Amino acid sequence: MVNPMGMREGRVRASFRRLAWMLPLLVATAGIGAKSDAQAPKKILDHSVYDGWRTLSNTAVSPDGKFVGYVYRPQEGDAMGEVRNVATGAIVQIPRVSTWRFTADSKFLIATQVPPFEETKKARRAKAKPEDMPKNHLIVLKLGEPTFKTIERVTSWSMGEDGTRWLVYRPEPAKPATPATPATPATPATPAKPEEKKDDKRPTKKADHRVGDKHVLHDLSTGTETTLANVTSFVWSKAGNRLALAYSEPLTATTPADAPRDRVEVRHLDAGKVHTPIARLGRYTRLTLSESGERLAFTTDADDYAAKKPSLSLYTAETSRDAADRVSIAPGEMVLSENGGLRWSRSERRLLYPIGPKPVEDKEIPEDERVSVDVWNWQDALLQPMQLLQAAGERTRSYDVLYDVASKRSLVLEDPSFINVIIPDQVDSRYALGVDSIPYRKEISWDGQYADVYIVDTTTGTRKRVYSKLRGNANISPTGKWVTILDELAQKFLIIDTATGAVEDATGKVPTSLFDTEDDHPDAPPAYGVRGFTKEGEQPIVADKYDLWLVTPKVRMMARNLTGGRDAFLRFNRVNVEREAEFVNPNDMWLVAQNELNKQTGIYYRGKDGLKRLAFGPKAYSIVAKAEKADTLLYSRADAREYPDLWLTNTAFEDAKVITSTNPQIAEYNWYTTELVSWRSGDGQQLQGLLMKPENFDPAKKYPMVAYFYERNSDDLYAHRSPAPSASTINIPLFCSQGYVVFVPDIPYKVGYPGESAVSSIVSGCNSIIDRGFVDPKRVGIQGQSWGGYQVAYLVTETNMFACAEAGAPVSNMFSAYGGIRYGSGMVRQFQYERQQSRIGGTPWNSMLRYIENSPIFHADKVQTPIMLMHNDRDGAVPWTQSIEYFTALRRLNKPAWLVVYNNEDHNLVERKNRKDLSIRLSQFFDHYLKGAPMPEWMAKGVPAVMKGKTMGLEVPKQ
Repeated sequence: MVNPMGMREGRVRASFRRLAWMLPLLVATAGIGAKSDAQAPKKILDHSVYDGWRTLSNTAVSPDGKFVGYVYRPQEGDAMGEVRNVATGAIVQIPRVSTWRFTADSKFLIATQVPPFEETKKARRAKAKPEDMPKNHLIVLKLGEPTFKTIERVTSWSMGEDGTRWLVYRPEPAKPATPATPATPATPATPAKPEEKKDDKRPTKKADHRVGDKHVLHDLSTGTETTLANVTSFVWSKAGNRLALAYSEPLTATTPADAPRDRVEVRHLDAGKVHTPIARLGRYTRLTLSESGERLAFTTDADDYAAKKPSLSLYTAETSRDAADRVSIAPGEMVLSENGGLRWSRSERRLLYPIGPKPVEDKEIPEDERVSVDVWNWQDALLQPMQLLQAAGERTRSYDVLYDVASKRSLVLEDPSFINVIIPDQVDSRYALGVDSIPYRKEISWDGQYADVYIVDTTTGTRKRVYSKLRGNANISPTGKWVTILDELAQKFLIIDTATGAVEDATGKVPTSLFDTEDDHPDAPPAYGVRGFTKEGEQPIVADKYDLWLVTPKVRMMARNLTGGRDAFLRFNRVNVEREAEFVNPNDMWLVAQNELNKQTGIYYRGKDGLKRLAFGPKAYSIVAKAEKADTLLYSRADAREYPDLWLTNTAFEDAKVITSTNPQIAEYNWYTTELVSWRSGDGQQLQGLLMKPENFDPAKKYPMVAYFYERNSDDLYAHRSPAPSASTINIPLFCSQGYVVFVPDIPYKVGYPGESAVSSIVSGCNSIIDRGFVDPKRVGIQGQSWGGYQVAYLVTETNMFACAEAGAPVSNMFSAYGGIRYGSGMVRQFQYERQQSRIGGTPWNSMLRYIENSPIFHADKVQTPIMLMHNDRDGAVPWTQSIEYFTALRRLNKPAWLVVYNNEDHNLVERKNRKDLSIRLSQFFDHYLKGAPMPEWMAKGVPAVMKGKTMGLEVPKQ
């Protein structure tokens, strides 16, 4: 039975029914968009326009603030980079830029230029050999000059992090020579008497010991180049003036037996000096320079090269000496690992290196006797699918050891029973943070992440447990002075003195909650988090819903509010504009904020004089970049019509001007407007949502409407959306341009009743829009992906008010889904239903009715809405069998349903050709049911398997 408002009677709770379908109370905010002024009709977006829409990427500003770089990148085709002179506005264009960077002295820009898109596509279609494929080039632009230098056929390039003068690039290897036509063999001569074989003691290289490649050292200041032959790897000092290289030289019959065949050398580039710490036959790997470039570390098999499986040695060296010192590896069963990196401390007194188990000899088992089997044991901490996905990582897992250079002592910090020690960035701290989740691994299947927290003494290796079974997060300050803990279960904020182990409960120092108590999952409310530490005193800065708070440990005083957003409903977030910001300066802090009520945003700066608002309004503002050594700032602003182009200004926001024009063609098309709308849900809750209308909207007309939803999206009021082929959802600009109204409602959830919650919010929201008079109630559809897809699948079992529905990757059966595997992670889905998005809050054996009531599959006989499903056969999040269950049930019941499956695709489509195909099918599906367009071939007759790959079924009969 269906009631007058379109709701199906049956399993909705009585109390819910009594409230749900009262006439909605409409509370709407002022619309952002209104009916366009009279003008000539604009073009309508269609699926052919996608490639013309660009994005702005690779934004960079030179350290001196005098030049700005950005790249216009089409969805498909050739990118165009532009380098703008801030003072003059002059622009140098660099076609087909992939990556680039400014030198630290702001004199040059170095870039990679990729081949033309069409040229590469043509070569791929012709199945060209790798050596015949088009190659990248290296671009060198001297800033201020109108042209750039191109170095052709370059595989890769690099320079020091703060490099100014030197770079190294690797040229593409020369193409293999075409074999010459063999000459006609001559009459063999009488063979000469073979010479007596001499005892040749020249060593030979192993088959897998490759010779190095040609590299080129380029001097930007002069343009001169030095060829570096047979280089296997190299590493820069931070300043970019020292270069450590590993060489592997070829061995020939004429190579002297005592020649330095393989070696490590350090080039002091500015001084023109070269030092060779070691020169012996062997492979040299993991070269690591200290920040100053004064010390070097590397691993090698040179000491055991003759062995069948040589072991590794670790060496350190002073880069101004022709000598290296072998490090004695920590004693025990472990050996120096081939995996993991080396890391110098800032003081250069310490070195972190990795150890691991000795390699295990693989037993040879004949193929016809080899059994492939997975054994699941109820005592396993992790399920087999998760173990299998992590197996490669576990086989190569390494454990950190801290080496003291002065004492030549190694201290093991991690081992298989204690695998996660977090050392502050400087690596010189006496104390580190240990986080041990091993005892609680089994519980992540249904509950969440837990861990014991330790303070680790890096001079003795002592581990002291300071907190047990933490659900939340732990952080250590940059020098290791404090450990902070945010316990989500207890809703406490603790500060631990690492030197003494003293624990301070700082919860009461902040007068508001540091946890999201409004979160509607059946789980502990998540913490907003620690946002950094100050340099003086390393005071933690913590966040609540609105503000940032400065907390002073060990002092009986309240935390200081740095932002003051709560009274104005402003939610503040700090933006890190510095490349290497270890600490946070509360008197030099850039922030963005959003008004919780009207969704307007702004940019703020907090200096010595307090907080200053620099920009605010009905836009989505964002800080993009700041010059490292100048007063130049880049920001963007956006709304439905305005693309987030770059604006150039100073830190006082004076004379701001837009400097890019990414998609000016927007003006040519019938675009869309966005407004914030409010209504009351079926159970009386005040809700918000977004309403998108065509630019040429006429309130006197009746429009078809598609409701798209996930959870809460109203914060995206000022987000800019571009026409693009869809990974899984409708493209809003395209649908609005073609005459649809699109409604995006927020959905709050009640634990145990996610389906009813969706009905309460979405149906009441759609009715509130219909009651405005410009939407045809008989032409309303719904669409969602993943969790949104589930809600679509559920809605059509509850109401017949929708003319059609499309559900992407939906869960249809919560019983089978509960015990299913998320193939992307190997985790069983139990945690999702008990604690996370599905919000059931119980198990099938203690909350059985909730699983039945919320599963569309059990109510498929109630469906009267035509539905399209999209679910891909490599979905790693929601098993595609969920859609098969739903589709086959609807098919058995003779309900109109379609299931579109893209082969070898994941949860959301990746391949552009598939995205284009889905976009067309979504349009055809909704156009048929909401606009009366003819049914396409794939809907009317399907695509038989024998025609797969020969026709897509997209043909539409002519009207």
